[in-house]
Amino acid sequence: MLIKRIVVAAVIGCSLFTLQSCFREEIPEPQQVICGADYSGHPSHSRYTEALRQYTDASAAPGSIIGVKKIGEPAWVGTDGYSNLEHRTKISSCTPFRSGSISKLFTAVMIMKFVENGQLTLDKTIAQLLPEISDRISKADKITVRQLLNHTSGLGHPTDDDRNYQLTLINNPNYIASLTYKERLERYVFDRPLHHEPGTDSYYSNAGYWVLGLMIEKLSGQRVEEYLNTAITQPLGLTETYLARRENSRVSRGYNFSGDVLQDVTKWDSADSDGDPAAGLISTAEDLLTFSEALFTYQILQAPTLNLMLQTTSFPSCNGDCGYGLGIESWKTESNFGYGKNGFSMGVDANIIFFPNKNTSIVIFSNFGGGNSKECIDKILQ
Repeated sequence: MLIKRIVVAAVIGCSLFTLQSCFREEIPEPQQVICGADYSGHPSHSRYTEALRQYTDASAAPGSIIGVKKIGEPAWVGTDGYSNLEHRTKISSCTPFRSGSISKLFTAVMIMKFVENGQLTLDKTIAQLLPEISDRISKADKITVRQLLNHTSGLGHPTDDDRNYQLTLINNPNYIASLTYKERLERYVFDRPLHHEPGTDSYYSNAGYWVLGLMIEKLSGQRVEEYLNTAITQPLGLTETYLARRENSRVSRGYNFSGDVLQDVTKWDSADSDGDPAAGLISTAEDLLTFSEALFTYQILQAPTLNLMLQTTSFPSCNGDCGYGLGIESWKTESNFGYGKNGFSMGVDANIIFFPNKNTSIVIFSNFGGGNSKECIDKILQ
């Protein structure tokens, strides 16, 4: 797991108990913004608030957000705690969060728009679409768009499996932050062996989504963040959603433990993800609820295209149920089944899930990394 690997790597640079002094930084005070929505009149306010309480009671996070939206009904967003401990800033319904691998869902939707309009097929290979890099990626003539989307390409995941990347991130986050995703491919992916033959197994890969980013730029003639605006955020009015490295003091800080002390780990999260088509999306609960409803009511993609995204993988290595679709994953709770995406980093746990049997989208944000209990979901869906 990323958290464990980063903590182990941190010991090399400095003692866990002096981590804060090793990476001390000036934390800006967030710009004050008044959120316009009042959710206290929602008919399920009491039940959803109790679910939020259940979630926060089971978490070490300084701050959490839960958003719920049933198709055709008003949204509800609840908050608890702080987005910035340095300045004791209360978290709000419009607090932006780093969304981690939820970015992959947006990147996949952009790719599927090209599939839908006939510019691309899922069986096209890297060699066919990006011949300029095909000699730098093993089996580029066999790795397809589908395999990049559902993590069966065999490409690596430097944040989790490249010790050089991990140590550089810990000891020199500014350097990692300075690299574009194209430069990360050059330094940490090209000319490396695959983890398995393309299509024969599943291996989670940010690098596959970096390659998809190159495809988006080539097909659209725009940078990925520009095409995201053209294809998704502007048409849906997602004013707080972007894929870029920029200063934004309103974005929630991220936290994790160093020993038994809760530390701000935002510098690492930002360096590792911001602007990255695999993990760099910034968004809010309100924006993600709007996006989820639009996606599952076929306002972004047509039904046949979305159905392709929901076809998940199955391999013995994951007990026959990997759950990876095309940029999306299957979700199972004790009582419900859905589709969505989790994004987590050292200081963030972000989730977006749509439950077809309830026609309901749920977004959960926490500014404590590494995963939190989701038992509250079934209470929300009662």
